[in-house]
Amino acid sequence: SKDSNRYRRTILQIMEKEALENFRRERLAALAVHMGGRAALGRALDYIDGAYVGHMIKGLRPITEKTIIQCEQLPGASGWFSDTKYQERALSKEVITAIARLEPTEVRRIENLLRGMLDLPQKRSTK
Repeated sequence: SKDSNRYRRTILQIMEKEALENFRRERLAALAVHMGGRAALGRALDYIDGAYVGHMIKGLRPITEKTIIQCEQLPGASGWFSDTKYQERALSKEVITAIARLEPTEVRRIENLLRGMLDLPQKRSTK
């Protein structure tokens, strides 16, 4: 039905958005190490110290395209957030297509399997 297709697309969009945000936080944390710490990275990005960088790594502040561009202009950080690195961690098109064909209950079951593997809390059924 149209509602179940819309639900599947929404779930996949949320999963991809979360994956991208997690990837960006991981890469920013690695860049902080590369630059000599959060404070050093913060100063390189024209912040007073590393507090704002810490907030971005923890997910309290967004990592914007502007921030990514600034980061990738730092010495040794060209391509740090590149799509090729992200693609290695993203779900394949085949998996996304297969999930999109499933019933909503199956999508929730798969999500909960992944959540279990990642030590995340389980989603309750909306029935």
